[in-house]
Amino acid sequence: MKEIKTVRELEKEWHKLKDEILSRPLFLDNSEKAKETRKKKCAASVWLFARTYFPDYVASEGAKFHKEWEKIRMEEKEPILLQAFRGSGKSTFFTLLDPIHEIAYGKRKFMLFSSYTEEKSERFTGRILLELMYNQRLKNDFGTFIPEGKRPSMGDFSVTVPGKKGVTIGVLAVSIGQDPRGFVHGSARPDYVRLDDIQNRKRAKSRKFVKESVEWIMQDLIPALAENYSCVIVATPLNTQCVAATLEKGSDEIQAVKTYKFPAEVRGKPAWPHFFPADRLARLKRTIGSLAYGQEFLLIPIALDERIFKEEHIRGYQPEELIAVRFAYVYSWTDPSVKQEEKHCFKATVCAGITNEGIIYILKARIRKESIQRMVDGMYMIYVACNPSYMFFEDNGGQAMLSTVLDMKAEKEGYHIPYRPETATINKDTRIEATLSAPIENGIIRFYKQDADQKELIDELLQYPDGEYKDGPDALEGVVRKLIDAAKKKRAGMPYSRSTRESRAVLQGYD
Repeated sequence: MKEIKTVRELEKEWHKLKDEILSRPLFLDNSEKAKETRKKKCAASVWLFARTYFPDYVASEGAKFHKEWEKIRMEEKEPILLQAFRGSGKSTFFTLLDPIHEIAYGKRKFMLFSSYTEEKSERFTGRILLELMYNQRLKNDFGTFIPEGKRPSMGDFSVTVPGKKGVTIGVLAVSIGQDPRGFVHGSARPDYVRLDDIQNRKRAKSRKFVKESVEWIMQDLIPALAENYSCVIVATPLNTQCVAATLEKGSDEIQAVKTYKFPAEVRGKPAWPHFFPADRLARLKRTIGSLAYGQEFLLIPIALDERIFKEEHIRGYQPEELIAVRFAYVYSWTDPSVKQEEKHCFKATVCAGITNEGIIYILKARIRKESIQRMVDGMYMIYVACNPSYMFFEDNGGQAMLSTVLDMKAEKEGYHIPYRPETATINKDTRIEATLSAPIENGIIRFYKQDADQKELIDELLQYPDGEYKDGPDALEGVVRKLIDAAKKKRAGMPYSRSTRESRAVLQGYD
């Protein structure tokens, strides 16, 4: 079915959409037994209900997270914030298929749909009305929901529950901010609420709009609902101060809303590989950019003025520039991520050099999800390519394991690399911000932007601190801190030496 973005479009396309719905094939077996079998099979599953009565909406294979939505829709007596990536089907599931399922089985009394404008809200209720009036499969098995010949208002109508004489369900579209005290259907208060399209990009930047929207949801809407209400707020976070982000984090006035998050990638793998395979996600990221991809598909809200690392401050260089560059020091830093809770994180090594003028060039980076052995192989490759004087690694509880692998690699290669364990005593976020903010903003740190691993490093910086991964920035912080400390000591006149590889190999173990 054509995507309808406004109620005006829906009104304009009404007859075309009606004909489209009527053109769907009917069931081959319409015996009473077949009808009851289908209804019984679909009673507990929106997904089976959709495959049976709305096959064009679920033409592709579903994802694992769609099964989780089946459980989430059943939660009651507290608001639920559901964040899911663009194209995941969240609106179709929660504002079309699920409500029609509840109507067909007569499970609710009064349904409320809300968006930031009433017109937006009526788009949801109008789509429901279309299906209830013209879906022949639905009417064939359940009966008539809307009396023949009648065309109710798209934003306010009653549905007859087939098989339950005199029982109706109210369906109402309202805007966020509308006084909820008049929201009743007979004697029933709303017991089923779905909020979708709760903000746009412009409104999400308005502190006044965000404050008023959150207050309306938590202070006006929720108290006006029935005791056993189901309330799902469907959203994608737009920025760190938007309505969705505020509901998720809570504030001084409200507690955080129970939140479920469904990004397009889970631990680096597609969450819906049938419809959003890895190559499609990669193309999307290249097309729309890392920030927009992070926001729309990874559910990382874009920071407003408080963003720590901004894209315009990420300064690049070309390899030919290094021909005339002389480095005072070249170091590397590795974040091995060997703790159990870090097993799904990236392992990151960043090698950089600092000039006598204080400019820091990122020479090599290796930021990948790989084994300890592969990470050590990468450290050796970086050593061969860049000849760092020291190769620091963060001793975060896995030093024994890493040292064993390094010793095995040294025995195989015939030489040791100049590795040094370091224990961090300051919080990771504090270190990253304190060490990197000024050098990056001032263009002192320079990246080779065409390198795939450095692209990953830049992406993690731009998504910091809300991004899923901080391993790249953590490794970058370590090497930059060590280079700056060494440069300061040199300027202060303290002695230093630059040993050759051969002497390092001979002296390994005598430090």
